[in-house]
Amino acid sequence: MLGHHHSPNPQARPESDLDNWTEGYVSDIGYVFGYYPELNPLRIRLAMLYQGVAVPAVGTACELGYGQGLSVNLHAAASAVQWHGTDFNPAQASLARELADASTAGAQLQEDAFAAFCARDDLPAFDFIGLHGVWSWISEDNRRLIADFIRRKLRVGGVAYISYNALPGWADVSPLRQLLIDGAAASNAANSAGRIEAALEAAGALAAVSPAYFNANPEVAKRFDLIKSYSRNYLAHEYLNRDWQPMYFTDMAAAMSAAKLSHACSAAYLDHIDALNLSDAQQALLNQTKDPVRRQLLRDFIVNQQFRRDYWVKGLRWMTPFDQSEALRQQRVVMLVPRADLALVVTGVIGEARLNEAVYVPLLDCLADHVPKTLRQVEMALASHDISFGQLAQAVMVLVGQGRL
Repeated sequence: MLGHHHSPNPQARPESDLDNWTEGYVSDIGYVFGYYPELNPLRIRLAMLYQGVAVPAVGTACELGYGQGLSVNLHAAASAVQWHGTDFNPAQASLARELADASTAGAQLQEDAFAAFCARDDLPAFDFIGLHGVWSWISEDNRRLIADFIRRKLRVGGVAYISYNALPGWADVSPLRQLLIDGAAASNAANSAGRIEAALEAAGALAAVSPAYFNANPEVAKRFDLIKSYSRNYLAHEYLNRDWQPMYFTDMAAAMSAAKLSHACSAAYLDHIDALNLSDAQQALLNQTKDPVRRQLLRDFIVNQQFRRDYWVKGLRWMTPFDQSEALRQQRVVMLVPRADLALVVTGVIGEARLNEAVYVPLLDCLADHVPKTLRQVEMALASHDISFGQLAQAVMVLVGQGRL
């Protein structure tokens, strides 16, 4: 997401008279300093190969709404990919450019609004375009602009990564946002930080008198207790923007279809492991659903999806099983955490599961030296353990999804 601007004297004029460059976006309080691994083009490969989707080589990439610029600069500094990007907020763009200069990686970072950036004639074609925490918080006009930009500027075979607030998961909680918006608007606070505090206080006062809405939606009370512990910068950007639009997967797919994109897979690795997230009956129902868009919609209802992170491809191609397994065998992995720290449990939508010791113990032992290895090398090293390549690939997906590999 975006946001961070200091007017010379923010108390000297009412909020309604703020510079229109913000387009209703919270701009007087900075967005969080977050790193988002899904924006790393190197992460595309394993997720798409696991589903059997052909993967492009990425030489050029673009991040729309780079916020404080941590992800875009880390990805530029740690790869040979040529990065471009924009964030409408000059204070954030200033910091991001400072990081780019320090790294000497050559990231081309602009401070254009989306309309200006998307109209530039000096941008290359891109193999990867990423947006994290942007799509749900901008106007419909800007969503159309971005979809058109992706249609024009993403190369055939290229990948777009987009995260967004999803329905039906937000359906029962969205009134809570209206409550916070109302509490912020009713406050006399001079800035967004003060308004979010006032909004939390007002919502807390309402919750204390046991309103029927909270009683009828117990998840809302849990959510409210949770968000009170969050960073106020994050809450201001999540809840106080003028534009906020959760959407169903079918609506997202329609927007992407207009940009000539098809859904490839989730960027959240644990989503790929059905046994962690779906009962046998739920898996059977989804397996009977041939339309891939409808299948994703039904899955979102089954897991009550609140936030989606997806890879979309322009010109989706399926690999042959042979090509898929050969490409997977070439994938390299490395262990990120000490072997001793790894408990054999994983948490999915349906709860905590114990990992199969016969598969995971030899695998973790093999990688415990923290040396990068291809899956072919791991497969050969574990040849005496009676572990199928399918089991190995799934275990790697789980461990990468947990941030362990």
